[in-house]
Amino acid sequence: MPLRSLRRLAVATAAAAATVLAGAAVAPSASALPSVDSVVGQAVDQAVDDLLTATGEPGPHRIDGQYFTSPGVPAAAEDIRPTVLVGPSTPLIVGGAVCTATAAGYDAAGNAVAVTAGHCGAPGDEVRSADDPEGTVVGTFQRRGAVDNGVILLNGNAQVTSAYNAAVLHSAGGPLPGAGAQVCKTGIATGTSCGPVVVTGSPGFAMHVCSSHGDSGAPVYAGGRLVGLLSGGFAGVPSCRTPLQGPLHSPVTAVTWDAVVAEMNSVGGVGAGFHLA
Repeated sequence: MPLRSLRRLAVATAAAAATVLAGAAVAPSASALPSVDSVVGQAVDQAVDDLLTATGEPGPHRIDGQYFTSPGVPAAAEDIRPTVLVGPSTPLIVGGAVCTATAAGYDAAGNAVAVTAGHCGAPGDEVRSADDPEGTVVGTFQRRGAVDNGVILLNGNAQVTSAYNAAVLHSAGGPLPGAGAQVCKTGIATGTSCGPVVVTGSPGFAMHVCSSHGDSGAPVYAGGRLVGLLSGGFAGVPSCRTPLQGPLHSPVTAVTWDAVVAEMNSVGGVGAGFHLA
């Protein structure tokens, strides 16, 4: 598993990691690293992977290369099978990509709808829940919005909810918490983490919470109120993959929920007039 960025980060941020990795002939400079196609490079990759697995949180680690505990399948989802529960933080397979649902509910026309990050899919992609062992198709990705929101039309195999594992939403939208205020997110890769808002704006904002690949679309919430949709990180800065990093990881960018709703309403069709389940 290629983990070049984690090799550099482990060497730079943890003395213990540096010692172990030095024994595996890891250099702190990217240009000095062996090719990942070479035997030595593969051995280094395995050594780093073993180290991070040992020093990460207990599993499950449901996304390759992530060493924080992923959320499991909630009892509420198990109880309604073969119907598939979809709500805030449900792990979604959109085409071939794994992302996280922001929220689920109904639009003005009565359609059951889920929302995730727009970059997670393309129109026509089939959508499944990664928590459903049968791989049932629960909907179709309809469109990408202008503020990186993705609209999913759910079918009769899905049941929508406003509570899924740690993400329990009582309301949505309204003022964004100010700089320094705490917000939380729940995603399939890194679970639930909280941290301060560091930049505010419209339609986007940034917060310093642990997040990585697979968390795209995760609900950002404060006190049970949905305030945003997790969009991504900063290019060139390592995402949050292992506890060895401590706070040394990219801040996370998000778009406000009010901006997402405004975009859906302006386009019309599926998703317009959305409200939580």
